[in-house]
Amino acid sequence: MKTKRSAKVVCACLLLISLIAFVEKRRSHKPCSHVAIEIKNRYQNYFVNENDVHLLMTNTGAEQIVGIHLADLNLKELERRIETNKYIKKANVYKDLKGNLIVEAFQNRPIARVLQADAPDAYISTDGEILPVSDRYTARVTLVSGSYAPYLVKHQLQNAEDQAIFQLIHYIEEDAFWKAQIAQVEVQKDGEVTLYPQIGKQQIAFGKAENIESKFARLSIFYKQIMPRKGWDNYKNVNLKYQNQIVCD
Repeated sequence: MKTKRSAKVVCACLLLISLIAFVEKRRSHKPCSHVAIEIKNRYQNYFVNENDVHLLMTNTGAEQIVGIHLADLNLKELERRIETNKYIKKANVYKDLKGNLIVEAFQNRPIARVLQADAPDAYISTDGEILPVSDRYTARVTLVSGSYAPYLVKHQLQNAEDQAIFQLIHYIEEDAFWKAQIAQVEVQKDGEVTLYPQIGKQQIAFGKAENIESKFARLSIFYKQIMPRKGWDNYKNVNLKYQNQIVCD
């Protein structure tokens, strides 16, 4: 009884495999009828569009995709071409049963813009990648300035100092209140950081990019307890360098 049941299961599996192989063979001999492109992870950032992706896939229009047999299309090569665009983090290209080519392009998301006096500005992405600025779209993100800012771009965020600054920027980005409140992060060559808020004229001396949570916890006390009583423009300087202290003047 068990032997018969096992034989039936094996036959069913073989039949299913044969059917899948048959369908795949027929699909592969179909010409590509349509290319459906979707830009993922836009987050209201519009650095690339569907036409940009199509031009990357077709080598700026020199190569045809629609009408070519699906079996003759190198999907991995198409993904590689799409991913040459710095604004695209990852691409998935696959075919469906109707002969369509489905393209998913996952867009990089910038979280800061690095200001450079002697070179073009650049963005920092959520993954710590350096992205070029775009003539098409300007992202509303935290600004990074100061004498050390160009080194972030030059180093491609590869050393420990750069990673510390990135963690600070990432912390601001991930907190809704600080993302709305902090407009600019100024970083000097000695590693000293100054924060500039969106509202108010304070300069916030942050010190080195370390003990980030503790410093922001103290800064939160300043915004939620001190400023409502003293007023937004009563203090010009806020110092968070000293452990467990907020020095205001």
